[in-house]
Amino acid sequence: MVHPDKFASASDAEKLAAQQWSTRINDAYNELKDPVRRAKLICSLMGHPVNDETSGTLNESFLMDQLIRREEISLAKEDNNQTQLTKLKEEITAEKDSYLGQIEQVLDIEEDAAKAGDIIKKVMFLQRQLADLN
Repeated sequence: MVHPDKFASASDAEKLAAQQWSTRINDAYNELKDPVRRAKLICSLMGHPVNDETSGTLNESFLMDQLIRREEISLAKEDNNQTQLTKLKEEITAEKDSYLGQIEQVLDIEEDAAKAGDIIKKVMFLQRQLADLN
């Protein structure tokens, strides 16, 4: 056990080591519990790192759909239409969840990190849309 509380009566060096290990374990846990961060890590381990800005592609059809959705979000916000905003949030969440399932399939079954990277970029785009709705 490396929890710092278990080292209250230990030497300063042991306390420091326990704190460092605890921090590393917490960081790893946070990395692995988030599905997008976990998928990005797996892609990186497979030799295809996913950079937030440059890797992966978003096809034209996806981008056009998102432009239309952004307009819908903008109009719903202007009109303060909470019903429409809730509907859009549900649609985006469902789409994001579908893509997360695809990422799992692509990484676990197909072992195609490049394809997973493209899907990860879509999920990241949808996450930004959800953040804009909140």
